[in-house]
Amino acid sequence: MKGQLTIQYLASFIFFIGLIVYIYFAYSGNLPAFVEEVGKEDTRSKAFQLSEILLNDPGDPSNWGPDTYPDRIGLSDENSNKTNFISRSKVDELESICSNFDDVQQKLALNKPFSIYVFKIDQSTGVRTQILSDCVSPDFPKTTINATIKRITVLNESGYLKLAEMIVQM
Repeated sequence: MKGQLTIQYLASFIFFIGLIVYIYFAYSGNLPAFVEEVGKEDTRSKAFQLSEILLNDPGDPSNWGPDTYPDRIGLSDENSNKTNFISRSKVDELESICSNFDDVQQKLALNKPFSIYVFKIDQSTGVRTQILSDCVSPDFPKTTINATIKRITVLNESGYLKLAEMIVQM
């Protein structure tokens, strides 16, 4: 038997190459959607991480406020040390330092545009009053929102406990 080219060999070889090409195109067609979903999931996890840091970390120093500028931003009430318990004075101070948004991004270690809103909720009527509104990246409205995290929290307002909601968008 010499190396002869038969029609069965040629047909099976073409079928094999066709199968390989089909598998390649079927696989590569799914890659862009998969990569996009991975990016969205990364954004969702960073938004949740940001909300967790703001709600449950008092910051550094833990009693930062109008007199001290924080090295790390956190809204947790340092006196109570409870989960999801934020201080109204820190929320007000965050609104004042958000005028320099690049510094806020650096202190929160984020390079993506984001926005932070805090609402006080009247428990009897359910009406939301916005108490933090100016903490928005300058280029945020131009980008698409991939993640919105809403967290219910307790707001310590000079010793009075109020229901509040924090919304973080990225």
